[in-house]
Amino acid sequence: MAFLNPLFLFGLLAAGIPLIIHLWNRRRVVTIDFSSLMFLRAAHRENARRFQLRHLLILLLRMAIIALIALALARPFLTLGLPVASVRAKTDVVIVMDTSYSMAYQDVDGIRLEKAKTLATDILETLRHGDSAALILMSDIPKPIFRQLTPDIGSVIAAVKDTEVSYRATNVQPSLELAHEILAESEQLNREIYLISDFAKNGWENSDRLLNRSGARVSLIPVAEGESHNTNIEEIRPSNQLIGVYLPFQLNVTTANHSVAPLARSIITLFIGSEKQKTVSFSAAANESLNTNLTYNFSTPGTHTGYFTLTSDRLNIDNRRYFALNVIGEVRVLCVGEQTEYLTLALNPRHISALSAATDAVVSEDINPGGVMILPTQCTPNQFERFPLEDYDVIILADVAEITPQAGAQLQTFLRHGKSVIAFVGSGSEIESYNRFGDIWMPAKFGGTLTWTPPQQVQMYQETHPIFEIFPSGRFSAQYAPRFYSGVVLRPTSESKVIAHFGDDTPFLIERSHGRGTVLLYNCGLFAQQNGNSNAGAGPSRTQTYTNDLLVNPYFLPILQQSVLYTAAANNNRVTWGGHIGDTYTARYPRSAGGKATIELKTDTDTPGNEGSDTDNITVVPIAEDGTLQFRGTERPGIYQIEVRTQDRLQRDFFAVNVDPREADLVQIPLQQAAARVDAQTGTDESTEGTTIAADTYNRKRHGREIWGELLLLTVCLMLFESYLSNRGTHALMETDKKFADGR
Repeated sequence: MAFLNPLFLFGLLAAGIPLIIHLWNRRRVVTIDFSSLMFLRAAHRENARRFQLRHLLILLLRMAIIALIALALARPFLTLGLPVASVRAKTDVVIVMDTSYSMAYQDVDGIRLEKAKTLATDILETLRHGDSAALILMSDIPKPIFRQLTPDIGSVIAAVKDTEVSYRATNVQPSLELAHEILAESEQLNREIYLISDFAKNGWENSDRLLNRSGARVSLIPVAEGESHNTNIEEIRPSNQLIGVYLPFQLNVTTANHSVAPLARSIITLFIGSEKQKTVSFSAAANESLNTNLTYNFSTPGTHTGYFTLTSDRLNIDNRRYFALNVIGEVRVLCVGEQTEYLTLALNPRHISALSAATDAVVSEDINPGGVMILPTQCTPNQFERFPLEDYDVIILADVAEITPQAGAQLQTFLRHGKSVIAFVGSGSEIESYNRFGDIWMPAKFGGTLTWTPPQQVQMYQETHPIFEIFPSGRFSAQYAPRFYSGVVLRPTSESKVIAHFGDDTPFLIERSHGRGTVLLYNCGLFAQQNGNSNAGAGPSRTQTYTNDLLVNPYFLPILQQSVLYTAAANNNRVTWGGHIGDTYTARYPRSAGGKATIELKTDTDTPGNEGSDTDNITVVPIAEDGTLQFRGTERPGIYQIEVRTQDRLQRDFFAVNVDPREADLVQIPLQQAAARVDAQTGTDESTEGTTIAADTYNRKRHGREIWGELLLLTVCLMLFESYLSNRGTHALMETDKKFADGR
């Protein structure tokens, strides 16, 4: 026997109240001397004994009535095993059905999700009138189709049949917690949770032991049979982040064979847009990951989208992986300074072949950043104040001694239009003129001059940053790297980030975003500083002091060109974000703050599961007042196009979304281990036959009977009996008193 409301069992304590009253009244009896009634004692002895028994019986009845009322309120029920409990009790069921993309795997006997739907339908069809059910679709997040229990079992069955595979991974714990939350409100005798899944191990990695808060019977029903064999594309990595037209670059593709058997032959195919470009075949050992490189040249600038595919297998969702790459074309650079000839020589593509040979020792062999068309133009600081800037993408300030208010206004307008500035600043610069713009767009506040003896080198830098990624690990701080004899004290602003430091932790390169524009600040001058000296008897003479050897070092050309390409890519704002299904995409459009963005899934209709009308793929998303765009609708893999209209043009950006590769590993968690984590039973042959639920077996588990109604009926009978005895006792006492009176 068990109780649905066990707290009411404390009411059994009230059964002692009649006994307490009885004992209290006995203490109140007073003995009074009376005249001799010896001739009446024999007549009353027999009646007194009868009255005492009757009073004791009435006392017990009253205590039993109170105890039965308390038991009835506690709602006792008899469970399976007792003859009187062989009645099927009402049942509430929550179906938790796995819809992660691994459920699309094609077993020998069918697709796993289809088997799961059949099992779920069979379980629901065992329910009867008075039962209720709910449905939760499980992936890495729970998706409750029915958040509350419903007696409309037909609607739940229809929802099961309409279920489709998602593109998400698996996380078991949130869905089971929600199932317990739903059943915690149930008042039925039987509460059941059925978890139907392929029990891939990756879905249990982040789950702890789950407490059974609802008291439900949890059953685990697997749909996977035998060993699974699957291959997938894990990752796509470009050899460098800055890609130019007509430059060969490599795409590194990581594939994995999730199988205990070797993979004899599979084919990787590269598509740019929707056109096939290259194919590569490979073989893999059991449970092996492989890296394959494919080289490609882009002939046009802009954002290029594409994808890789693998040879079809039993799970095709993870055989395709998308990418979006920004290819830089022509970049127009304005070099501002008194001496800019060497800058234009380094940036001019007509002289790249002569200069690039010097970089072979410091730049990785597969990268030649000079292939991009960089078109430099020169002007002096005085000319810059009135120089037209509409046709330029990047401005380089090369040892500009002073930024006048007119030049500062020019630069601020240039940045506001999404363009970029690269500034080389040395000890000969007018500090105050630069500090005027520290709170507006300059990445740092300037202090005094630093002198280093011995000279400093760049010791700490972000090797993954696009500017430094072309240098092999540690090479920028190697023996023949540039040396710096003097610099400036820099205090980066809160909006800036330091990309590289000197050995004494002084910033070498600082970056700051200003709207859509980017500012790079190098803590070094490029040219010799002129120093004036007065000699007795002679006119003034001037000497030259070099603050570093960067300009004549082979590192100069690659770092200069990488800086130009990096800022040019930032100007284009071409998004190449590659998140997973369910991730939130975030971007900033300060010039469209408060507006709207149109996001469209631009995926071919032959992508598995991506069929649908164009309107189904379009979403309008508001842009926040601070210019931030957040898009949470990444529910399908593919290429997403963003259209944002500003005052003067329509801007298009792209980003790629792919499935989580961890879900491709179909290794199962041992069922007993999973059951121990969630306090569950496992599905066995006695309850399942193939993909069909044995209804009789499940209904036998639902046997049980509540007996609170019978207890209340018994209580009423005892109350009537107690009332009869009480009234009869009072009537008998009155008759005795009458006889006693007549006898006198």
